[in-house]
Amino acid sequence: QIRLLFALGGVPLQDVRLWPFPNGLDPYRKAALGADSPLLGTDKCPCVTAPDGTHCVETSNIMHFVGHQIGMAPQTEEADERAVNLCLIAQELLDEVFYPLLMPMLVRRLTRTELLGLLRPLSGLLGDRSAKVEPAVAALRARLPALERALEASGGTFFSGEALTFESVALFNALRDILAYECVGDELASYPRLAAFM
Repeated sequence: QIRLLFALGGVPLQDVRLWPFPNGLDPYRKAALGADSPLLGTDKCPCVTAPDGTHCVETSNIMHFVGHQIGMAPQTEEADERAVNLCLIAQELLDEVFYPLLMPMLVRRLTRTELLGLLRPLSGLLGDRSAKVEPAVAALRARLPALERALEASGGTFFSGEALTFESVALFNALRDILAYECVGDELASYPRLAAFM
């Protein structure tokens, strides 16, 4: 979602991938750089460094920071606070829906499609984990009504009205990735504003 925000804002990004992970972070950690660490003592990624040397970590904080830096943030303090909360919901969707479904959906796809489906009998041994699917889908369903109401309250196409801002990018990215899973189905059928947003 961070790369998408930069792309939509038309702002060049030097995207640095450190390998092997997490050992590739070692030269940038607080232990190596002290207070100059771009990881701000968290020793976590992602992180961004602005041209002025300002560092930011944690995805939701980065989205807020970058959104303000590139002109993709709401214009009022109240709207900005709503945007931050919506950005946190996007992160919750990733944590509670996308990531828990990642392995079951990967195993399901591999066992059903690769080698003409010959691995299907092995899906249980490979970790199909179907029991994880329903709680994750339920977590998605629990969030959709509030997101539909937020879009309605915005009075526009995006979560900040007609302005494309960082929280809309974060939510689009999370929902797009989640809706790509075959187990999710047509969850937006009852949410016309969300369906139009996507």
